Amino acid sequence: MSNLDHFLYWNNIANALDSQGHSLESGEMLNAYTRRNMFDIEPEKKIYRIFQRDFLEYDMSHNIITLPVASAGSWEDPLENPLANVSGLDEVSGASIDYGALVRSFHALCWTQREKARSSDWSSFSHGKPAIRITTTAGKLMQRLVRSDDSGYMHRTWLVNIEYVESDRIQAMQNLTEVLSRIESTGTLLVLTAAMVRTTFQDESEVRLIFDRSLSPLPSGVTYDMNSGPVPLVRIPFDWADFIENSEDGPFS
Repeated sequence: MSNLDHFLYWNNIANALDSQGHSLESGEMLNAYTRRNMFDIEPEKKIYRIFQRDFLEYDMSHNIITLPVASAGSWEDPLENPLANVSGLDEVSGASIDYGALVRSFHALCWTQREKARSSDWSSFSHGKPAIRITTTAGKLMQRLVRSDDSGYMHRTWLVNIEYVESDRIQAMQNLTEVLSRIESTGTLLVLTAAMVRTTFQDESEVRLIFDRSLSPLPSGVTYDMNSGPVPLVRIPFDWADFIENSEDGPFS
């Protein structure tokens, strides 16, 4: 099943539950929207991530998870989040419209589906510092982030298999026509653009967690930090209890 087919399947289930009178806060609706926003990723799917140890220990001790802004600067790739700099002119006023703002509010955390780490993974993600690779599941990650007390939860948090495409295709997307064709009520088509990465990185087999900071109000406890690092960060309350199923120390530890 493709990403969009999976999305539409669970979106139809959510619509049916709504017509039956289920509230957005009900367990049934929360599950349907969570599964919808996982696209074609099953909850039992094992996912893995290398954390710098001090960053992970900070988050665990503060019961948060930290996501950097999804940008070219965060991952040193000019084609990351490709629609972030698109603008256009208003046909009536002639004023410039910053359409890139629709996706610049995305924050993301990269995971992989590969069971075994490669030496290149450690060098790329540890940056020479003590590091740890953890194992969890897609369901555990989303269950802790999709919250019924967040009025915008169905449009806030996503877990997407990265689509690897050629650089020229991503470059060809960076225009107003592409943005306008992707503006719709769920935000899905814009989210998918932030999960398109050059084929150069295909061996990473990435699953990307995406959180949209633009929806107001933010869930209780979420903070936005523009000053403590090289890129803006969002810090989200997170229950680490029973989250990590396995861990492996890196060569720099």
